[in-house]
Amino acid sequence: MDSPQPPQRSSIRYQLHLPVSLKLAHKELYAQSENIGLASILLSCAFLIPEGSSVQLAVGIVRSRPGTFLSGRGRVVRAHPRETGDFAVAIKLDRAFEFGTYGVNPSSNSEEKKPRFPQEKNRFVVSGGLHLASAWYTET
Repeated sequence: MDSPQPPQRSSIRYQLHLPVSLKLAHKELYAQSENIGLASILLSCAFLIPEGSSVQLAVGIVRSRPGTFLSGRGRVVRAHPRETGDFAVAIKLDRAFEFGTYGVNPSSNSEEKKPRFPQEKNRFVVSGGLHLASAWYTET
């Protein structure tokens, strides 16, 4: 009897540990990415987000132009506790990540609404020296 095979991934995953800001209903939560694909992300969270939950997220791009982030909207497809006490949360996006920037809008002379990320400096490290921009462009 054949054992069931896990579904084949449709895109490459990059091991990137970046800050993530999540909006779930009317709450703003923070997490860290473990790996990122073109239209999916695996998070390490201090909280459990129920499967099926709709989320909006922004991923801070470290070592890039200040104010640059990836944004997307999607649904939690898998969430489970880990032995370490945190949770693994897999999100499938409605479509591929989009690049976003924030700063001063010259036409309105006001600061645009920007995602907030936790301010823990040495926490956000890109695995293996891989730079997100080069990883991102090789996939798309």
